[in-house]
Amino acid sequence: MRTDGPRLRDITAPPNVISILRLALVPVALWFLWSGERAIAVAVLLVMIASDSLDGYVARRTGRITELGKILDPLADKVAVDSVLAFLVVRGEFPLWALVFLVLRDLAIATTALSLARRLGSVPPSNAVGKATIVALAGLTIAYVADLKVLEGPFLIVAVGLAAVSLVSYGRVAAAARGSASGAPASGSDAAPASGSEASRTGER
Repeated sequence: MRTDGPRLRDITAPPNVISILRLALVPVALWFLWSGERAIAVAVLLVMIASDSLDGYVARRTGRITELGKILDPLADKVAVDSVLAFLVVRGEFPLWALVFLVLRDLAIATTALSLARRLGSVPPSNAVGKATIVALAGLTIAYVADLKVLEGPFLIVAVGLAAVSLVSYGRVAAAARGSASGAPASGSDAAPASGSEASRTGER
């Protein structure tokens, strides 16, 4: 069943305001990185990571789970991670191949989510793979910004691996959503129906 889809007026919903503030912190983190203030940059990134959990909590507490929020929340995460890693690539501190893969993966997911939002009025909720991926990417970003050499390799392997799995998983979820809308659900899909839980707060990361 088609919903009303993302509505611009929902931008003032408290959880969406938090997502927008997280986006606003991206240039702040980049400024401190450029200035060589790595410790402050890490602190800003940790605040951004905390806000990612906060907006889901606020959405549940206030009952303001919106389709716009399902797009804004993961978008803020993707912009933050990709922007910081791009800066590190320019500085020669992060592998270019990994950034290219992550950006292409994010573009594929974002394009699919927007397509579903236009066609069905909603986007699929996050699943366990998506949540694990954003945690791994957050850890990867912190490890490289803080220059924690011992953690960089393990986080890179785990984050890229989960990102690949989540891309395939999101493709299956999207196919199931399209199939359900047309009355022919995709077989073998593990997509779950949207609920009022935190999983419904965001789309696949």
